[in-house]
Amino acid sequence: MGLKAVFFDLDDTLYGSFKACDDYGYERLAVWSEQVLGIDGETFTQAFRASRQRMTRQQPGMPPIHDRVVCAQGALERLGCNAIRYARQVHRVYWDAVREKMELRPGVPELLDDLRQAGVKTAVCTDMLADMQMEKLEHLGLADSVDFLVSSEEAGMDKPGAPIFWLALHKCGCTANSAVMVGDNFLHDVQGALDLGIGGVWLNWDGRPTPVETRPYFEAESFQHAADYIRSLL
Repeated sequence: MGLKAVFFDLDDTLYGSFKACDDYGYERLAVWSEQVLGIDGETFTQAFRASRQRMTRQQPGMPPIHDRVVCAQGALERLGCNAIRYARQVHRVYWDAVREKMELRPGVPELLDDLRQAGVKTAVCTDMLADMQMEKLEHLGLADSVDFLVSSEEAGMDKPGAPIFWLALHKCGCTANSAVMVGDNFLHDVQGALDLGIGGVWLNWDGRPTPVETRPYFEAESFQHAADYIRSLL
């Protein structure tokens, strides 16, 4: 059966690197904290990181761990600040900084155009809240280039859990053996897809060691490399 759908991770896949964006988000939060709250920036960012880590421990693999408003609420309350007044401001400062630093990977628009012309459906499958990932896609100029967004918030569970992949297959109207998943996280993106019989393309853009995996998948050193492989499947 020919290729009918391609699923893409978003963060560190269609753009990169998220760590650089995340670090800049914390830089801006430190400045905001000192200007607005009068709290040392390092003190505030440490509290925010601790709140994120606590949520991850309490709800592993669940979409609420990505909600920066809730993380900000925990940090603000810990520091004795009014979370109701300031948590949404923290959310906006952080994500505005992240979007400012995002850089679209070369070759992304061209591949999406080629897939559309070939009649292949596309979906972004991402561990995050839907509204934020929609904003990112708009900021990157991809809002009209992708057919579907499938977030872990919508599916109810982060990757590598099966629900997000099943939902993507349903939206694209295809079977597992006619779809491939492209992502930078080997466990979440590649192994999660392979578990359901979906093809895997690992975007190993930062040269990590190759994991042990007996099932076949494609390893790409750049997005362009991954794009060339996907075009070979058309």
